[in-house]
Amino acid sequence: MTVRLAPARVRELGITAQGLDRGAHARATTAQQVLDRLGCIQIDSINVVRRSHELVLLARGAGFNDAAAFVDHHRPPDYFEYWAHAASLVPLSLWPHFAFRRRRLAEHGWNGPAVDPAACADVRKRVEDLGAATISDLGGAQGTGWDRSSPHKWAAEWLLATGEIVCVRRRGWKRVYEPASAALPATLLEDEPDEHDSLQYLSERALKAQGVATTSDIADYFRLAAKSTHTALTASPSCVPVEVDGWREQAWAWAPALEAPNAEMEDTPLPLSPFDSLVWHRPRMRQLFDVDYLLEAYKPAAKRQCGYFGMPVLAAGRIAGRIAVRIDKQRRLTIEGVQIAAVSEPDTLAHALRTAAIWGGADVDAETTRAVLAQGWETRHEEEAVTA
Repeated sequence: MTVRLAPARVRELGITAQGLDRGAHARATTAQQVLDRLGCIQIDSINVVRRSHELVLLARGAGFNDAAAFVDHHRPPDYFEYWAHAASLVPLSLWPHFAFRRRRLAEHGWNGPAVDPAACADVRKRVEDLGAATISDLGGAQGTGWDRSSPHKWAAEWLLATGEIVCVRRRGWKRVYEPASAALPATLLEDEPDEHDSLQYLSERALKAQGVATTSDIADYFRLAAKSTHTALTASPSCVPVEVDGWREQAWAWAPALEAPNAEMEDTPLPLSPFDSLVWHRPRMRQLFDVDYLLEAYKPAAKRQCGYFGMPVLAAGRIAGRIAVRIDKQRRLTIEGVQIAAVSEPDTLAHALRTAAIWGGADVDAETTRAVLAQGWETRHEEEAVTA
């Protein structure tokens, strides 16, 4: 008999699986525990409030100092950076389960820039000689993103993608490259499960982190092939096929989650990074919360509906809207825009705005925040600054 679930129950299971329910917030949580629970935290260079991974950690109750220092101080390492869901922090225990991706890249190449074999040899030698090196140690790079021109930059990224070198910490937001043979435990380096076993493990891990999800949701979590993901889910006793009222696509539920009692939703409004794993997949965000928010950082300012870094606001098991703010080096908070889900939500978004301000070091009082929010809501893109 097929299990049928109401959308409200699915939202509850999804929020709980992500560690955003009231029970999760009542417990002391470390940044490492959050990463272990999620299995993957996307990282990004945008830093207009805080780095995205820090926002993910703070939203789930990690301590401020713990979140701020998480990528900088790991000895011995607890995570590695890899192409999981885009560029991501991944628990070190998952290293063996990305061996199939490293092998595939080594055999078939990637879609990135051409890699210079001479630069690879030079980077390999420099990293081995130095023991640890940043891109500055390797000669630096000009430009941004895929337009960076340094052959040594892309040689380092290629060696990281294929597993010869690793990044298990950062220094001033720069990756620190180290030989995998020196940085990782031998037990991990020697463990190379076959592709079938890894796809099974990662599919189960993705569903566990989502509670209830479609095959495409699950495949997107670690950027797996949908067909392989479906095969893995079908073979797993922990993955139960379910039907969700109003969803066109069949879904899957993590069996232990179905047996858990109803969880209490967190009432305190939480601003989320747009790269947060609760909302990073737009089709899932539409199905869970009936909102469709596009990251607008790469759109011309005049065409943005909200702002450069629109942060969805989670409150009482729903998305109440989103806020787009910036905090500059003088600790001034600027509201670029606000989108509100219902006319009753200004106080909810005001609370989230104050939280974002505190996280970013711009401590504004509640009355001023509410007043600026109201003006920002009405004018959308006219900027108002508040000096902390």
